[in-house]
Amino acid sequence: MKKTKIAISQEFKKYNKVMSKLNVYGSTLDNLNSSRYTITLTTKTWTLGSRKAFSKQPQTVETEQITAREYACYISSVEFFQDRISKQYTPAGFIPVRLTCYNPDKIIKIQRTFHIAHNAPPWD
Repeated sequence: MKKTKIAISQEFKKYNKVMSKLNVYGSTLDNLNSSRYTITLTTKTWTLGSRKAFSKQPQTVETEQITAREYACYISSVEFFQDRISKQYTPAGFIPVRLTCYNPDKIIKIQRTFHIAHNAPPWD
């Protein structure tokens, strides 16, 4: 049995309407999937203490490298979870780089920041 590799643009085709509002198109996802780009996700978490406001410093900070498919999963979930979105110019274009969400009780705040870097081409 032969395994076929599906392009990310085809896999997330049903979310085209949502993603087009965010300037993320199938071609953008396919370009991010190449070896030319590196996506780093930084997740910061705050919890509401005894005060009425979140502290300035987050309680936890996690950094990891993700794939273009995982980036597409985060972006396609924005409509369902109603995250606050910040867009910025990156090497891949004007796309979302920060998602901020709260839990239903407004006690936990999670901020996900995507850093997209362009890898230099290998020179032989």
